[in-house]
Amino acid sequence: MKQLIYLSFFLTLFLFGCGSKNDNDLLPEENMTDSRDIIGNNAFLYYKNYDEATNFYGDILGFKNVFEFPDFATIFQTTKSTFITVVNDNGRGMHSSDEPKTIAIALVTDQLDGWYQYALSQNLNIKNPPKPLADNPHHAFLVTDPGGYILEFEHFADHPENKEFIPLLNNSENIYGVKGSQRPNNLAFKASIYWLYHSNEEEAEAFYQDVMGLKMIVKQSFSDILTSSPTGYIGLVEDGIGIHNATHEKAVNVGFMTNSAQAWFDYLKEQPTFSLRTEELVHEQDGQGNNLIDIVIGYDPDNYFIEIDEFLDTEFNKELRQALGIIEGQ
Repeated sequence: MKQLIYLSFFLTLFLFGCGSKNDNDLLPEENMTDSRDIIGNNAFLYYKNYDEATNFYGDILGFKNVFEFPDFATIFQTTKSTFITVVNDNGRGMHSSDEPKTIAIALVTDQLDGWYQYALSQNLNIKNPPKPLADNPHHAFLVTDPGGYILEFEHFADHPENKEFIPLLNNSENIYGVKGSQRPNNLAFKASIYWLYHSNEEEAEAFYQDVMGLKMIVKQSFSDILTSSPTGYIGLVEDGIGIHNATHEKAVNVGFMTNSAQAWFDYLKEQPTFSLRTEELVHEQDGQGNNLIDIVIGYDPDNYFIEIDEFLDTEFNKELRQALGIIEGQ
């Protein structure tokens, strides 16, 4: 059965191709409804060495594998409502791993020093060691993963800049490593920020707030943080100042998980700043024609691929639906 499902998934991604755009209570009230919700955040990352990447995220960082198409894509849970999907770049996905890695993912923790010592012990590719917090609103260190994507291990302090953010973080559950991984059992993450790099920050802010319905909670000197899912956030970074510069092509899909992909499709097809990639909602099926995932695919104003997924009530999706809290775990 998994082989049949995998083949269907391959066909869907192949048909999408790798082209560019042609010529809860945390969310704001106006543009979010009960049906058009966001219950999780995800980033699809692309790797030439798939096994190395899955080992890095599953064994070294200790994230739980909650969904898998064998030898093609694995979804790892990073916090309560955030995920990273490792995709095998074998010509079947929406992107190539040779495209610019124009995303950084912040893994928010209260144990920054412990994570840094663990990163050193694992000989991870540390880009910037942490600086003393002092009276700064946050501090962090950067790690480059096996495929060249940047991870930011970050701690946010009780600081005026974070006055709306800290209460949300304080209410977020620490998620510890999966049993049997190398991650020390005292290290956890509680939230993730998906940093995106746009050539026009004002245009990006308008899209993610007015169209996607996200709410700004932190305004930094050259970036903003917006709420998305309970422990997931979108960060918008001014071009030319952050870790990356804006690029047209990007080796990433920015993912949102929902209870109703159809509601999002019906809404987004009427939005002039969102370009749909398909004329109909995509129904991902197994080899026997059973629907597994309903998918909306399109582009934000700067050509980030936006993917909105509804994982339907099937046995194949059970573990991911448990991770999202849609159904109770065993």
